Formats: sequence, structure tokens, C-alpha cells
Amino acid sequence: MSKLFYLLTDLALDTNKQSIFINNPCSLMDEVSLSEAEQTAMMSKESTKIAALFADELVQLAITSGDPGPDPLPDPDPFPPSPPDDPKPDFNHS
Repeated sequence: MSKLFYLLTDLALDTNKQSIFINNPCSLMDEVSLSEAEQTAMMSKESTKIAALFADELVQLAITSGDPGPDPLPDPDPFPPSPPDDPKPDFNHS
């Protein structure tokens, strides 16, 4: 993954980095060694320009895992359905 991806992830999760970025974005981008194109895209604040930098990268979209097994604390069975309030008349009765 790119340095930009890691920076964006850090900014999403780390409030300290968010504060640093708000006060001095250039210093933080220089610290993580973003390229000139990446810095320009970040300073533009346009999501399409930033996303375009990831066009050639494969990003893992989902992680799948196996079934963890039976639930150790199964939920109780639901209550049985209640009888209708107004039973239908039985017309087959003589």
C-alpha cells in the first residue's frame, strides 16, 4: 500500500494526527514522505483527485472467515404465535 493510504488511515483513526494535519498539513505530509502529486491532491481537498491516485492499486475490499461454530449462548426460542382474536366461523359444521 502507498504512504498516502496509510496517512489517510491514520487521519481517520488518530485524533492527534488530525490536529497536526489541521494546523500544519505540509509538515505531516513531508514527515510521511508523500510525493508532490499526492501532496497536491491532498491540498486540493477533492476526493476524486485523491481517489485517482489509487487507480492502479488493488485494495482489499473484504475479509472473509470461516464459521466460528455454534453460538455458546443461544437465544431462547421465540414465543409461540398467539391465537387470533376473532376466530373464523366454521361453515362446514351442521
